[in-house]
Amino acid sequence: MLYIKIFILLNIVLYSFGLLFFIIGVLKSKKKFYSLDINNNLNASVIVCVKNGESSLLNILKDLSKQIYRSEIEFIIVDDNSADNTKVIINEFAAKDSRFKYVSSSDGSENLKFKKRALDAGIKFSKYDYLLFTDVDCRVGNNWAQSIADNFIEGADYVIGYSKVANGSKFVSKFQQIDFIMLMNAALGSTTLNYPIASTGQNQAYKKELFEHVNGFNKISNLMQGDDSIFLNICKKSANTVITFSENPSSFVKSKVHISWKDFILQRARWAGDANIMWKYNKLFFIYILSTFFMNLFLFLSPLLFFILGKLVVIAFLLKLIFELLLYFIGTYKFNESLNIPLFLKWFLLQPIYVFFMGIFSFYQNNINWRGGK
Repeated sequence: MLYIKIFILLNIVLYSFGLLFFIIGVLKSKKKFYSLDINNNLNASVIVCVKNGESSLLNILKDLSKQIYRSEIEFIIVDDNSADNTKVIINEFAAKDSRFKYVSSSDGSENLKFKKRALDAGIKFSKYDYLLFTDVDCRVGNNWAQSIADNFIEGADYVIGYSKVANGSKFVSKFQQIDFIMLMNAALGSTTLNYPIASTGQNQAYKKELFEHVNGFNKISNLMQGDDSIFLNICKKSANTVITFSENPSSFVKSKVHISWKDFILQRARWAGDANIMWKYNKLFFIYILSTFFMNLFLFLSPLLFFILGKLVVIAFLLKLIFELLLYFIGTYKFNESLNIPLFLKWFLLQPIYVFFMGIFSFYQNNINWRGGK
């Protein structure tokens, strides 16, 4: 029993210090805005991969066509072996706007699997030095590309963008919204303190020379995911890589709102799969991931353990509540999101169950294909 108590205490300490680290980072972050008069040559290639995305494809194409950009820009839309009308839609749009290019994922390196082959194909056909990425299910404002690219002015090599989830009517959508805010808060805080840990393919950018320097996705060719957070950590190990977080509201992306628990859980299970192998790329972050899992597992089992470990249960619950609520409060202020304490508390109470099952499902990541394909 003594060893169990020590193990639980260790996880409480590790998890609490991690949250405190994120909180300090968010507090220290400062928004950067760049003058519209800045003369730069940030010629950019925007890359969007699409697999069976005909239902939302036109939305992102129209958003991209409205981009207000001071330098040259192109939009590379990669068809990842779609079985619907994706190819037709892209080609029809490209015929009207020469900035758009149709590319097939089959042109990517043959050793790459899943979405990474499609991304590789897009990068291979890009003609500019700055690569911007978003997803087909996302929505971007007219100044998205410019406000993301502006981060390269001061020498950034990799830009982490903020993704938000719009208000939804269903509880799963509301849960997703809080969950995403907390993930973005952690990403901002850690990046501000020069220890970036995560990014999302829904909104990120990096220099082509960085991609080539780390040999692209070849180190993670067989992974289903990995094109954002794991790739970020690979790039971070490269000498003198400058990584920043874009806090300009114009650079924010609206993510797909999930209306079914099945879709939400499948997406998060794919993401959680990265955690299982993060030890290869960021051992300290992996230790924190483990402490997160065991902290939530402990609280998940707390009704059974309360009469044996009553004080530890109370301590763990209160520390987790205080630090997570503080991170949520500060993060919503930084990102100008609406504060919703009742919704946060519902998310907080469900999180131990959610984290436990995501930890289990993460081992079956390779059984969850990206939109039904590889």
